[in-house]
Amino acid sequence: MPAELRSKLSTRWNQLPFRWQILITISIVALLASVLSGVFAVVDARSRADIETQANIELWANHIASKVRQVEGENQLQEFANALDIEMANIRHVSVTVRDANGNAVEPAHHHTAKPEVLEARAPKWFVDLVQPDIESRIVDIAPGGRLTGSVLISGVPDDEIAEAWELLKLLALLWLGAIGLMMTGLYFILGLVLNPLARLGSGMRELEVGHFGFRLDIPHIRELEPIAAAFNELAAALGQANAENSRLYRQLIVVQEEERREISRDLHDEFGPCLFAIMAGTSAVAHHAKSLPAAQAAPILSCVDEIVQVSNHLKSLNRGLLNRLRPIALGRRTISDLISELVATFERRHNGIVFHLIIDGLPATFGEGIDLTLYRCVQEGVTNAIRHGRAHSITIEFQETQSGGQPAIEVRVTDDGRGIGEMDQFGYGLSSMRERVHEFGGSVKISPVTPSGAVLAATIPHSRDSMSDGTTAAS
Repeated sequence: MPAELRSKLSTRWNQLPFRWQILITISIVALLASVLSGVFAVVDARSRADIETQANIELWANHIASKVRQVEGENQLQEFANALDIEMANIRHVSVTVRDANGNAVEPAHHHTAKPEVLEARAPKWFVDLVQPDIESRIVDIAPGGRLTGSVLISGVPDDEIAEAWELLKLLALLWLGAIGLMMTGLYFILGLVLNPLARLGSGMRELEVGHFGFRLDIPHIRELEPIAAAFNELAAALGQANAENSRLYRQLIVVQEEERREISRDLHDEFGPCLFAIMAGTSAVAHHAKSLPAAQAAPILSCVDEIVQVSNHLKSLNRGLLNRLRPIALGRRTISDLISELVATFERRHNGIVFHLIIDGLPATFGEGIDLTLYRCVQEGVTNAIRHGRAHSITIEFQETQSGGQPAIEVRVTDDGRGIGEMDQFGYGLSSMRERVHEFGGSVKISPVTPSGAVLAATIPHSRDSMSDGTTAAS
């Protein structure tokens, strides 16, 4: 068998459920057993037909040998043929023919021997060819007083025996197929019961893979599978504890991170901002005094003042960008729509070659400071990853109201046309932190590929309508 075909068959076989692999294997074994049984049945039928025919030839040869002694002359051959025909009327397996001294058949006056059925009508030709034994004949001479006046030809006729063997084989085949069908049906359901714990174990592994560490297996009543199910439950409990501890550490890290960002943001705003203001004020004063000097003396001073103003404006812009990245300055004072719009506008200014689409209509003013900040970070992290890792050329940010666990929720989706998600890609700290932020509010995060290329990040956060405000001030 070619290696390529063998590889394809192996792949197809491995893709089949374990239950079907067992059933197919048993079916193949049953088929081979059926073929062997058929071969033995044919050999046995041939042997029985041969033995039965030979026995009947021998029996009737002895019987006819005793009968021919009653024939005294050639003129009695017709009478003998008539009597023998009547006697052989219901006899199977042999046929007799009375012949005269010249070898011509002496036909009985009235045929009482039943005309045999055509064998092919009772058994297929291939079976007849396989089972038909070598047909033998016996000749009994009619020689009253030692003078040959005729003979009796006794020939074997195994047709009835072959037909009986075929009918028996058909019956056994039907019974065998019925038994195999019942056995396979029973095995299908029995294997389902036996393998169900393994299927549950596979489902449990998938549950653990997606982070559902509260999943537990029922302990099966199968001795070999009991310790496996118990070990799985212990593993799930250990993973749940480890995940809870990791989540606690993540939340603590996020709290520390946000507090540190808040402090740095405050220092930049309270210290760096006034210093820049003082520089600008001093520069303005220098420029005012320089203008009172002669033009030749004022020109170099005003040139330096312009450079200081440009550098100060650049520092002011950098300071504002740092403040927004650390913590949105307007958080708690402006609507969530304005915050996201300003963030996307910042990305547009930095990345001219990327097309941004923002769909944010219909949002309330705020969902509360915590959720507002989480939504802001989701967009910030999602767009950053699409640009940095996905190398996207088009990014769509969409907000929509939805349901999560039977309560209202807000969903933000960041979709890009980049290189997508590779099988070996892993979540970094930024995405893990974002996931923990969302989980803290009972939400969920899902990252999946899209067709033909790209990825979509979807974060869903439940919220209470009482926490939303129609004003521009968020709840603290």
